[in-house]
Amino acid sequence: MYSPHSSMPSTREFNADLTFRFARWLKALGYTATTNRQYLGCVVSLCQFLNDIPATDVTHLDIRDFLASIAQKGLKQATIWRTMSALRCFFDFLNMGGLINWSPPRFARLRRLRRIVPRVLTEKQVRLLLSAARNLHERTMIEVLYGTGARAGEVRSMRVEDVDLAARRIRVLGKCGYRYVLFPRAISSYLRRYIGKRKSGYLFVARSLSRRLNLISTANGAWRSYFYKYDPAVKRSLRVPWYVTKREGLTHDQALRRLKRDIPDSIRDLSIGKKPLACVTVRWVVMRVGLKVGIHVNPQLLRHTFATHLLDHGADIRMIQEMLGHISVSTTQKYAHVSMKQVQKVLDKCHPRNV
Repeated sequence: MYSPHSSMPSTREFNADLTFRFARWLKALGYTATTNRQYLGCVVSLCQFLNDIPATDVTHLDIRDFLASIAQKGLKQATIWRTMSALRCFFDFLNMGGLINWSPPRFARLRRLRRIVPRVLTEKQVRLLLSAARNLHERTMIEVLYGTGARAGEVRSMRVEDVDLAARRIRVLGKCGYRYVLFPRAISSYLRRYIGKRKSGYLFVARSLSRRLNLISTANGAWRSYFYKYDPAVKRSLRVPWYVTKREGLTHDQALRRLKRDIPDSIRDLSIGKKPLACVTVRWVVMRVGLKVGIHVNPQLLRHTFATHLLDHGADIRMIQEMLGHISVSTTQKYAHVSMKQVQKVLDKCHPRNV
């Protein structure tokens, strides 16, 4: 990576360059943006911990000290395991590039993760949650989350043109590429009403301006502000300045009404399918509805509930694996520990003392 004839960089510059090259390599591996961000954050934290030690001189003892330091912060065991996975990926990258002859994280051992049985809602709680939705937007989103078992990231990526109401399926972008999720008949009417006359764009939208309008009075008595205009070319919102001179003599309320009037209708309707919701927005919609009826709920909990209720009603674990988009059935297997209804049925049917 560095030529031996070039001027020697500082240790921090050297580690920073390795981190930059690793970030490019992560994109080549095709990981999701979330995984790339988490892995890169772990490597940056390691470099900060190493201080003046080059990453190529790290030993398994340094890795153990680093993991111990983050464990002292009270992080969950799963987070420490994810950090270990990121470090193994990074040092495998260095080994592949010929900078090191071994991978230190491979010689550090952690305790196996304890199996955690996920919490799920009862069918009565789900009905209560659905009845608490205050509008069609909230009801449709919760119906889709519970009816398809899709992840929050998959729900936010759903597009109108990918919804097949006849076949009752939606094409979504998951962790491992595109896949189809199916939905029950009861959801069709909600989707049809929610989509309305739209033909394209993101399925779930926010029908209000994404940012609060800020009106600022300048020293010379003028009013200035700004709004955001989404640019599809760069796929992000750009800041547009707004200004009213002192000569117009507007009060605060008059200037605010002028600002709202000056914002183009195309920006007001921007969120109607042009820009996806944030994952935190999907999570907040579900949590807000749950709080109304005293249920602590999030999209992941609805996904667990979807799988467990299918298992309770006799669905095969392999079919549930396909519906959830899991690569390995072992990931889906945890729901077998949750569904005690099926276990009870087998016990009642097969145990000789149950006669």
